[in-house]
This record gives sequence, C-alpha cells and structure tokens, in this order.
Amino acid sequence: MIAIPYLGHQGQPLTIRFRCIEDHNHREYGHGKYNTIAEDPPRMYGVDSIHAAGDEIHLTEGEFDRMIHRKIGWHSVAVPGVEMWFARHRRMLAGFSRVWVWSDPDEAGSKLTTTVCRSLRSAKPVRLRTGDVTETYLAGGAQALYDAKEAAA
Repeated sequence: MIAIPYLGHQGQPLTIRFRCIEDHNHREYGHGKYNTIAEDPPRMYGVDSIHAAGDEIHLTEGEFDRMIHRKIGWHSVAVPGVEMWFARHRRMLAGFSRVWVWSDPDEAGSKLTTTVCRSLRSAKPVRLRTGDVTETYLAGGAQALYDAKEAAA
C-alpha cells in the first residue's frame, strides 16, 4: 500500500488514504484499489494550492494526477474520484478566474467534467487523449500537458 496524506492549507494532517499497488483483483483480497479510513468524510486533495495559486487553478480526478501537476509547477487540487465533487468544492474554487478541469478520458471522467463545468462558470475542460494526466505525462512529459492546456484555451 502507498499512503497518501491529506494535509490542510497550513500543512497539518487531516486524514490519510491508501492505494494498493498490487496488480490483482482487489475485491478478492478484501479491499478496494483505494482505501479510506472508515467514517472519514470525502475531502479535496491538495488544498494548500488554493491558498498559493494566483488567478487560476487546476482540478484533477485523483491524487496522483494532482502530484504530476505540482511536479510541473501548476497549483492543483484533486477530487478522489468522479463521485466526489460536492457543493462545498464549488465554494472553495469560486474565486478563481479559471479552473482547468482535467478528468480521465472515459465516461466517468466526462461525467465529472460536466458536473464541475455546470457548477463553476470559470471551469474549462482540458481534453486528454493518451490517458489520464499521469499517463499523458509519462508518454509525452510536461510538454504534453502544456500542449493539452493550450489546446483547451
């Protein structure tokens, strides 16, 4: 398991999630691919970026995609899955002039993009073709992500 710490805007620990890195059927082994502490409320990952970003911020589908964005210097937050966008998240991002939405290029990702774009006027979807943010980065480096953002602009 990989531990994914969720930190507050001042770096204080809020919770922790876990991701199984084994290539197996997770349910057969009694757990999911991602595991959260029981009764822990869903949270936005990377809220420190909200306080550090300028006029724009990026929103990804998943913690690892957010990590890639931070690696290339973009302020970014993540929702831990397509069903994890809530009204409070809209309020958290409402002050940005642009929210770039990076969801996976599948039906579930399309649903997340639609939901976010309907709730935030400043939201702008970024179309990915190679895979998610991490897969796109691994295939083409930072330039592939810069190009995708430029194409969306």
